[in-house]
Amino acid sequence: MKIRRTLAPSVALKLVLLMALPFAAPGFAQSQARPFYQGKTVKVIVGPSGGYDYWARLLARHMGKYIPGHPSFVVQAMPGAGSVIATNYVYNVAAPDGLTVGMPTQQIYMGEFVGNAEIKFHMRKFHWLGSPDRNPSILYMRADAPYKSIDDIIKSKTPPKCGGTGWESSSLIVALEDALGAKFELVLGYQGANEVDIAVVRGEVVCRDLGLTAHFSREPFLSWHAKGFDRHLLQTGRKRDPRAADAPTIYELMDRYKTNDINRRAMEVLAAGEGFGHPMMAPPGTPLDRVKILRESYDRAMRDPELIAEAQKGGWVIEPVAGAELQALAERLMVQPTEVVNQVKRILRAK
Repeated sequence: MKIRRTLAPSVALKLVLLMALPFAAPGFAQSQARPFYQGKTVKVIVGPSGGYDYWARLLARHMGKYIPGHPSFVVQAMPGAGSVIATNYVYNVAAPDGLTVGMPTQQIYMGEFVGNAEIKFHMRKFHWLGSPDRNPSILYMRADAPYKSIDDIIKSKTPPKCGGTGWESSSLIVALEDALGAKFELVLGYQGANEVDIAVVRGEVVCRDLGLTAHFSREPFLSWHAKGFDRHLLQTGRKRDPRAADAPTIYELMDRYKTNDINRRAMEVLAAGEGFGHPMMAPPGTPLDRVKILRESYDRAMRDPELIAEAQKGGWVIEPVAGAELQALAERLMVQPTEVVNQVKRILRAK
């Protein structure tokens, strides 16, 4: 006689649940896992002031909306040495965990390019997240200074004094001597962009180069333009920006003064910072999944109607540059023929 064995219903139900548990548990745990950024704070390290600080704070108000877990953002100013101090910090000190990003000046690549000993970072190793714009530079001069054009500076026996925070951020002015024959006396070491503007007002210096968009979107420049306080001598874009239609481009001037090929190529390197605009980057070693999250949140913030409205109210023109494009620019820019590198070094008198 065969004996048929059966399980009590309650026991059978327990066995079914236990058999299903190994397959259900991972999905269940995943669905209940907190996003990495939940309850966290992302720190934005800003080197220069002015437009960089403006964009850091504007992005800090909007990027968190597009990151799973909606972290808060705080902006920390770390001025000095043309944003070298801040960039060294992001590269060497900040934990590469996706909770620290940096916003350096667009000319930050110059120190590494010429081998400056103060530079402790590599442009190509950062994870570039994006920029709200391309940012050609403009060279302005006090209207009461005796220089109405680059030609006046070339002919003058007394070079005008231009102010800056560090030589990296003033490399364009230094290069004008070789490219055009225009000599300047640089006064460096100001702690931030605002301090340079104050120095211009006081008459300590009479000129400065800075991002064109910042020059046409914020004080004191808006008041300056209304009063005719300054004039514009040149801009670095390939074509004239309508806001500075009176200022020739550096390429027009190089054609006019017949700049030779090696100096022209060197100037193109020195002016390449406009492609970085107001960039944001993450430290080397940041997990790629978090880099992806940060890049996507940056891109989405750039399309946020509230951010766009705030930027337009402030007079800013938004022409977003994707992180991948900035990454490619860093790769391309930092790999140049030896003769170009040597010429840039000679122009800047770097050792």
